[in-house]
Amino acid sequence: MKSIVPYHIILVLISLFTGSTSFAQRPVVEISASGDGFLYYGDLSRSQFGCAKDIKTGFGLSAKYYVTKTVSVRANFYRGSLKGNDAQFSDEWRQKRSYEFSSPLSEVSMVVEADILGKEKFKSYSRPDGRYDRWSLYGFAGAGFAFIDASRNWSKLDRVYFGKDAVEKIPEDSVNHPDKMTFVVPVGIGVRYDISKTFSAFLEVGYRFTFTDNLDGYKYSVYSKKNDGYTIYSFGISYRFLKYHFDENQALLKNWYRE
Repeated sequence: MKSIVPYHIILVLISLFTGSTSFAQRPVVEISASGDGFLYYGDLSRSQFGCAKDIKTGFGLSAKYYVTKTVSVRANFYRGSLKGNDAQFSDEWRQKRSYEFSSPLSEVSMVVEADILGKEKFKSYSRPDGRYDRWSLYGFAGAGFAFIDASRNWSKLDRVYFGKDAVEKIPEDSVNHPDKMTFVVPVGIGVRYDISKTFSAFLEVGYRFTFTDNLDGYKYSVYSKKNDGYTIYSFGISYRFLKYHFDENQALLKNWYRE
């Protein structure tokens, strides 16, 4: 038989007499905006981590859903550009080759994000002394697609220096169409500081693995089989929507109230 006393009034009375916290907070959805640096790596960079001189700026937007207090699923959109230029290096052969490219870049991706230390930091928000765990370290991995449109320039190639080596391969690259879309695997790490219960600042680095050597449009005349890719460096602000719900008293009361 249902009680004639309203459910929420009973819950408040129980809370007052037991001294327990009637309400708890947990994150549900978070939205973020960031300023980003995009760094290409591939045939026109010195290492797999790119060259700082090639960094280009852009922005990112994301929406995150918390599956648990330490694990979330995040959808991302990034907009920026990539570039590479042999001439910026001191190596003689790069100076003589002087290949360059530039491309706009858009990325849509989905990643799973997890607190590396397994902290349930939102649990600390209910502490009576008001002390919070504000710092967190997280990692993420996922999948997505990058949309690019590379513009290439090999007009500065020293054909005498290279002889027939690269020169004979240029016609193959000239009819090679750079990828317009490629599958990417984002993997990265970040650090976050909670300004308040709802606002956070974050800094993260995300490496993009690809399965193509045609991101920059140079595939045949570079004599390299390594895949191209890029890294995104992000600094941003996020806003978190918190869900308020009753603690364990709610479950006990529901059972009693519905009898």
